Amino acid sequence: MSNVQMNSHHVSSASHFKRVLTLKDLVIYGIAFMTPIAPAYIYGFAAQSTGGMLPLAYLIAMVAMMFSAYSYGRMAAAFPISGSTYTYTQRAIHPHLGFFAGWAMFMDYVLVPLIVFMVGGSYANALVPSIPYWIWVLIIAGIITTVNILGIAMAAKTNQLLVLFMGIVVVVFVIFCIKTIVGGDGASALVSITPFFQSEKFVMTAIISGAAMACFSFLGFDSITTLSEEAVNPKDDIWKAAILSCLIGGVIFIVQAYVAQLVWPDVNSFSSADTALFDVAKAAGGAILATLYTVAIIVSSLTAGLTGQASASRLMFSMGRDEVLPKKFFTRLHPKYKTPINNILLMCSMSIVGAIVLPINFVAELMNFGGLTGFMFVNLSVIVYYYFRKKEKKFFRYLLIPGLGFLICFYLFINLSPMTLKVGLIWMVIGLIYALITTKGFKKLPPSIRNL
Repeated sequence: MSNVQMNSHHVSSASHFKRVLTLKDLVIYGIAFMTPIAPAYIYGFAAQSTGGMLPLAYLIAMVAMMFSAYSYGRMAAAFPISGSTYTYTQRAIHPHLGFFAGWAMFMDYVLVPLIVFMVGGSYANALVPSIPYWIWVLIIAGIITTVNILGIAMAAKTNQLLVLFMGIVVVVFVIFCIKTIVGGDGASALVSITPFFQSEKFVMTAIISGAAMACFSFLGFDSITTLSEEAVNPKDDIWKAAILSCLIGGVIFIVQAYVAQLVWPDVNSFSSADTALFDVAKAAGGAILATLYTVAIIVSSLTAGLTGQASASRLMFSMGRDEVLPKKFFTRLHPKYKTPINNILLMCSMSIVGAIVLPINFVAELMNFGGLTGFMFVNLSVIVYYYFRKKEKKFFRYLLIPGLGFLICFYLFINLSPMTLKVGLIWMVIGLIYALITTKGFKKLPPSIRNL
């Protein structure tokens, strides 16, 4: 019996989800997680750190993520179950290494809804100051958690509407920026090489550091693979959705950064680096466009929160099913909606507490650690599983592409800030201690592996 058949049998013999997601749903899900308006979160600081060449940094980050998206797709075809990075590393390389891959991505997935609660609550409070920040956090958390409990089909329909709205806002923003540029209020010409290359300011280390930062905007395409057990055709659709969402998202980010750079060439003159794109929006379309952009940020907190919470809850479900987390708690599905209700409620509680007590910059710094660590594990999984274990000696598919994906992610990883690396490593040490205890010194294997 093949690995895929055995995995399918394992899934069918356990609690199962409803298969309702099409390719379109999966692509929208990935874009919703990344959010079309993601550059607003990092634009000011990233534009300044790259010397006004953020579009180049985004282009490098997109290429890097495309390699990893390909690897996620190959592993999803081999193991069409919901554990994503955790499952792929576990089955392809080693069961215990799979736990550490899942542990790293777990940090990433936990932080996504937490940071969007923060961002959404902050901008909603700025828009309606009479309602306190913590009340906005509870409102956003309540909406996201309710939709996720009602089921992935409901979440998918909600995401379609919200992504459509954000897409419209991005289009309006780009149109107003183009109008400003052509009208002579911004750069001298609509077509310019300066957002990608300025010889007098070009510093490779700064561009690479900016690309590492830009990876923040791409975190999310990988979450598509956590929905393999809810996809109608996971073997074909998961890999297509991962690559398409990464490509589409990258183009959206590059276009926004490009026109913003031309509208506001002096990246060191923003009123605040935290709200740089709002300065650009106001310059291009006045207070109305700036307000619309603020609303879109709040909406982005809903889409990213929906997808982040859903992905984390399904990752915990898979780890619970394999008994690397307490099985009884983490594998409980809602009797009617077939959603991992305990995991969703746990995620909600953690995100609310974190959003109220933690500083946003601390949370933002940690997200790329988990994401890039997971991407490296998955690229390695493709090489080990296909090229060495299955002996499919297709150099380009199963060695060169994932190898480049690993090397690029590793290079971006070592360019993260020292504080990010320090805290991330502490998180991994905590996981090591937990694994040593639960596996009795790595002597006990997960049931899913023992039964293969």
